[in-house]
Amino acid sequence: MSIKIMSWVLDHSPYEGKARLIHVVLADHANDDGVCWPSQVKIAARAGCSVEHVRVVVGKMIEDGYLKIIASSQGRGNSHKYVLKYPKSLGGFDNVNPQVQRINPQVGGDKPPNPSPKNHQESSRTINKCPYCRRTMQEDKPHNCSAMNQLIR
Repeated sequence: MSIKIMSWVLDHSPYEGKARLIHVVLADHANDDGVCWPSQVKIAARAGCSVEHVRVVVGKMIEDGYLKIIASSQGRGNSHKYVLKYPKSLGGFDNVNPQVQRINPQVGGDKPPNPSPKNHQESSRTINKCPYCRRTMQEDKPHNCSAMNQLIR
């Protein structure tokens, strides 16, 4: 498994739903050069879809330029050898189809990303809690701890 390829696929895959999951499964099986050879049955099992759907998505990925078959299977029981294509900045290929790139409305453009929700501001005073019964203790006053059955100062 190549962390850099997996990370790139998770952040930049143009596919959605099961197709994206198939892309992630292929990246999970890939080495640092992007080469992987999982069977279509194994891909289908890990992605939770049919083998026929894997065939369709793999064909689409090859057509889009994100995947290439470098060695065909030699019959039943053997798998194709694939190479995942990813940017040159990660040491890979940079010849992916630009028309398939997913556009993220949160990045770029003239609008900033959605602001995060306003967080609750905690008060500046410190609140002491009894380490045994977890009840709030008032400052400079002894606390009658119910867990220890004694007065804690």
